[in-house]
Amino acid sequence: MQVFFDYPWYCVPLCLLAGAAYSAGLYWLGRGRGMAKSKPAIILSVVRFVTVSVLAFLLLGPVVKRKVNRHERPLVVVTRDVSGSISAAERSMPEGLEALEKQYDVVYDSFGAGSTNIAAALTDIADRYAGRNLGAVVLVSDGIHNQGPNPEAAATALSTPIYTIALGDTTPKRDAWVANVRCNRTAYAGSQLPMEVTVRASQLQGHRATLSVSQGGRTLATQPVTYETGTFAQTLPFSINLDKAGLQTFSLTLSASPGEVTTDNNSRTVTVEVLEGRRRVAVVAPAAHPDLGALKQSIEANPNYQVQLAVGTQGVAQWKSDTLQKFDMVILHNLPCDDGWLRWIKGLPQGLPRLYIVGARTDLGRFNSLHSGLEITAKKSLAEQVTASPNGGFTLFSLPTDIANRLASMPPLSAPFGSYRTAAGVQSLFYATVGGQATDRPLLAFGSQEGTRCAFVCGEGLWRWRLHSYLMTGSHDDFDQLVEKMVVYTATQSRRDRLHVNAERIYRQDEPVTLHAEFYDDNWQPTNSPAVTCTLTVSDAGHTTSTSTYDFHPSGTGYTLPLGTLAPGRYQLQATTNFGGKVYSWTGSFVVEAYDLEHLNLVANHTLLNTISQTTGGAMLAPSQASQLAELLAGRKDLKEILYSHTRYTPLVSLPWLLVLIILLLAIEWAGRKYFADNI
Repeated sequence: MQVFFDYPWYCVPLCLLAGAAYSAGLYWLGRGRGMAKSKPAIILSVVRFVTVSVLAFLLLGPVVKRKVNRHERPLVVVTRDVSGSISAAERSMPEGLEALEKQYDVVYDSFGAGSTNIAAALTDIADRYAGRNLGAVVLVSDGIHNQGPNPEAAATALSTPIYTIALGDTTPKRDAWVANVRCNRTAYAGSQLPMEVTVRASQLQGHRATLSVSQGGRTLATQPVTYETGTFAQTLPFSINLDKAGLQTFSLTLSASPGEVTTDNNSRTVTVEVLEGRRRVAVVAPAAHPDLGALKQSIEANPNYQVQLAVGTQGVAQWKSDTLQKFDMVILHNLPCDDGWLRWIKGLPQGLPRLYIVGARTDLGRFNSLHSGLEITAKKSLAEQVTASPNGGFTLFSLPTDIANRLASMPPLSAPFGSYRTAAGVQSLFYATVGGQATDRPLLAFGSQEGTRCAFVCGEGLWRWRLHSYLMTGSHDDFDQLVEKMVVYTATQSRRDRLHVNAERIYRQDEPVTLHAEFYDDNWQPTNSPAVTCTLTVSDAGHTTSTSTYDFHPSGTGYTLPLGTLAPGRYQLQATTNFGGKVYSWTGSFVVEAYDLEHLNLVANHTLLNTISQTTGGAMLAPSQASQLAELLAGRKDLKEILYSHTRYTPLVSLPWLLVLIILLLAIEWAGRKYFADNI
């Protein structure tokens, strides 16, 4: 341990001199020669000398430098599968694991509340305990996984030995089930909905069954099934007539066979949103650009939307005078760029939602004259490279966190250099990051001006995002989902609805439901000052089962209502508020689909568990062998304590024992002066 201070070394003798002078002046000066023989006076003068010297030294601000060592024991994470495929008898923690706590830091965790995603559980452990002395992972599971990628890749990436405790029974069960349903989730009234249903069966060879598709108790189609082998799988095609618009729920039922272990997996439901017709999106640009093709492909990936592209003045000249009235939205790329385009934009139908992509050819002065909700001031026509930074406070719609984080790593867009200012009704989904520094500049922003929805992309080069999305994930899904969210929000006109609630039309049973609402005042500016209530009515098979009332929470310029996971059924939603003595309301509906994957496969997969253990250097154990785990880990040479050593600088005045010492010295002196008052 060393002591440092910023003053010259000779200040220490001065502190001692100050203590000596103070003591001498108090006990010796002016007191007669006989006082030198008084022992109490000598002792108390020394106490005073030490106290004053220490206090004077503390005024120099000394700092103590010392080396601190910390020992970290190996960490063992025990993660337990609590999904529906685990029987009630096996849901408790296997006996014997508590012996690990004597030698290791043990953390207990669980996964698989609604479905089983072993890969996600292992990835979560890697993320949460990165940088820790992670010695081993104990996976207590039956090996059944029905969500996410193959767990073997996640286990290898963890770079930690995984010991598995195998639960469940590997004996094939006598069972048949509806394994998978494939169909478009959006379709159009008056069309045919193609549907493919996969049926699987085990140990039912020679038996027959019937697969039926029904709606509201009315059978729409049936097909016979013959289980030809002990391990059977067959995909059956159906074609369903869609005669009306709205949310349509279809039930798929497989008739039961004798001796099935369960019939809970013999039926599935699927909900389809049937639309009256496609929404039309106009994409307009002054010249050809790679962004146009990327936007067109991504928008048309959603069958609800149809894109019509116009490039240059000749492109828009081909449209008839009433064509623009039929569009639900217009995307303006690098517009306006001159007076002719400015007049054309000002002539667009009032209330037509629009998305502006501001790039190198955009004339910022003419753009600002549109009063669209975004203003860019620049002295020179310069461009800079900007990347995306997600805004966690965005409330207009939801974008999955994993997608938002991946979009943040996309290549930069080329944005105009200048100062940006947005209107009160505009929120940024992504901020611009310039040169690695996060800013509050909008990169992707959304809002509403006088009830007309608008969106802004402050930069060109979106085509790079679509290519990079494919490079990272093997598909364009990330970029397509972003464009879909942008278009769906912007194209949904809300001028007539002062109060509007944004909700998905179809949710899964294990998917959390979050509603977003927005309300506009008399000037069509978003406000969340009035209270908004929500009445939720759930019905099953056409019968109302319950009604609940909730309050929206103000968030940003709108409202948010997290409902968590909901039970399967059809939900009718009514939101109301009172503003200026008037009552405003909004009604809508959504469906929560039953999504019970745990009953589709009841045969434990111990082969997967053994493979995970062998490839990571662990071992697979039976529940009765859990007590052997401590011995197996003790035999590993790579599970050792880690010694962390670092230097700590502590102000001497902050040490508690020093304060106690000073108080003790003062108390001794005070008591001595009281007791030996006659001798000093």
